[in-house]
Amino acid sequence: MEIKSIFSAMSRRHPDSADAELTENVLSINCRKCSKVPDIRSSGCMRCMIHHISQQGSAERIRLRTSKDLELFGPAAEALCEVAVFYRSASMSVNGGGRSCSDCVNSCSKIMEIVWSGFPDPNFDSARGKLMSFRPADSRCNLCIQKTYRALDQAEHGMNNLKKKISIETARTGGV
Repeated sequence: MEIKSIFSAMSRRHPDSADAELTENVLSINCRKCSKVPDIRSSGCMRCMIHHISQQGSAERIRLRTSKDLELFGPAAEALCEVAVFYRSASMSVNGGGRSCSDCVNSCSKIMEIVWSGFPDPNFDSARGKLMSFRPADSRCNLCIQKTYRALDQAEHGMNNLKKKISIETARTGGV
């Protein structure tokens, strides 16, 4: 096998996943390659949109490219972009402590996986419970755990503020 074809095979995206691009103020997510049916209300689609927003950047409009395109804009797009900020900031809190840290079941990235696995209702309590049962082995572990607690607190505070903002907007507009 040629080296070119090996690199080509390694760089291919997973066939079930969507890819995205940000042009001007529109984030276009190509859902045609996704194995799931695009439904903007499903938690799987929301997670995918949030992932792409956190990777590409915020946008005024989010377009799901399918046989019949779906588009989010206004307060709905703003809310998803805000959630993406919490998601991105939490994922950036990951401590670069080396291989032993990344293998740890209580690493920031693994704790945040627990939190976001429950989206649209993040599992903050489950993540805190897991952290509370952990006893840091050294000062480096203790520092990492403290950073993880701070990342959890910031994400939870942000999500609570966003829920309040959505409630106010929904009450103001009558849910439209």
